Amino acid sequence: MTSSVLAASAPELVAGVVGGLVLLYGWPRAAAFRAAVDRVLVRPLGSLRRIPWDWRVVAVVLGVVFVLAAWIQSAPIPCSAGEDDTLALLQSGQNLLAGINPFVTFQCGHSVHVPYGIASVLLDALGSLGGRVGIWLVWNAVALSLIPLTWALAVRERWYATLVVATTPVFAPLVVGSIQGGHSAIVPVTALLGIWLALRRNPAAGAVAGLLSTVKFPSLFPFWGGLSGTGRVRWRELAISIVVFGGLSLMVGLVWGNYAYSLLFSQQLTRADLSINEFGVLIPLHMMPPSDVLIAVQGLALLAGIVFVHLRRWSAVPAVALLTVIVALVAQRFTENFLIWLVPVALLGPAYGRWLFALGAVGILDATVALPMCQQSGACGFSEGLGGLFGVGLLALLILILREWSPQFPGRGASAAPGPGPTRPGPAPDPPSDSFHSTPRFEGATGSERPAWAAPPLPTPPGG
Repeated sequence: MTSSVLAASAPELVAGVVGGLVLLYGWPRAAAFRAAVDRVLVRPLGSLRRIPWDWRVVAVVLGVVFVLAAWIQSAPIPCSAGEDDTLALLQSGQNLLAGINPFVTFQCGHSVHVPYGIASVLLDALGSLGGRVGIWLVWNAVALSLIPLTWALAVRERWYATLVVATTPVFAPLVVGSIQGGHSAIVPVTALLGIWLALRRNPAAGAVAGLLSTVKFPSLFPFWGGLSGTGRVRWRELAISIVVFGGLSLMVGLVWGNYAYSLLFSQQLTRADLSINEFGVLIPLHMMPPSDVLIAVQGLALLAGIVFVHLRRWSAVPAVALLTVIVALVAQRFTENFLIWLVPVALLGPAYGRWLFALGAVGILDATVALPMCQQSGACGFSEGLGGLFGVGLLALLILILREWSPQFPGRGASAAPGPGPTRPGPAPDPPSDSFHSTPRFEGATGSERPAWAAPPLPTPPGG
């Protein structure tokens, strides 16, 4: 029994060890460990000048792991083990290619609904050309795109920021452990890809975000928040994303019937059968608020977050992270696979990477150990306690982001809050000193003779 549990938890355990060492490298009090790693690993690697030390190294390593996982994990699931999510996505894509309703599939003698929008169906259709393995490869490729996006959006310490994301337990273990892990990666990918395009004044930003948000509509809220840091283009991209998302959603209803609206939206908004956040305390106790009240609270909280970052003129990445945390807090159904939504938090800095590591550990423990105990034996105390702890952790993380990135937040010194300049679209206050978005502290100036691999006084892996 113990060996089977350990085998099933191998991805989480490996990520826990590797991710813990990466975070230890960036811990200010671990100077001796950092120096040892620089001496034993970083400097020898630096002698391999033929290798381009950028995000591609991390992407290749993770890509190999994801491909192997696709071949291993894509095996059929027997009916006795529950619904086969890979089969549902495969049939959804095949149905679209055959001109059949892609939102209703069939397995084990009963129909299975696929509550994901048109962008998911299109990707499923592409993946279905390669069978079950193809479905895994398509969605693992979506998840893998978080690596170049991290590199592109981190202003400083890019190597370290990319390693923090690559080794956090809310990323790779979820992707290799379940097709739903890679599928859920569409939420941070949508927000970060849309913001990356918007920051470069690319007119496709809003259209891309609107299209990809049809997979899981919560993707829209972090994207709308992040537009606060993109200058005047934010209103154009906001409008385009709404038009594209609304137009595609309307098309789905017109083509496949009004039931699609219920499947894609209303049923998801009121679904409350499983959660690892603070609602995990309320669901087993049958204390959930009425759905109308809950939807109103969710809408007001998200609207308040979006309005707040736009009025305060936050920069894009912190705004995305803040809205992502709010989404995680107000979602009445927040599962283990949804932990990957929180990846943008790691882009804020090493301290936030440690927060994400801790939250991921609590969420995964709740999902893999406590919730099964609750469902099988009715002993839900452990699960409720972890759900409450996870919810409190999210709330504390929300307050930390507000305190460190908003100069008007109580507890932040006034000296760190100069007013925004008239010509800058983003906020003027200095970000936290250990942020991946502050001014580089140890990169050589242009034309500097400093060796590229000199031992850094602060964490910066190869090429950082």
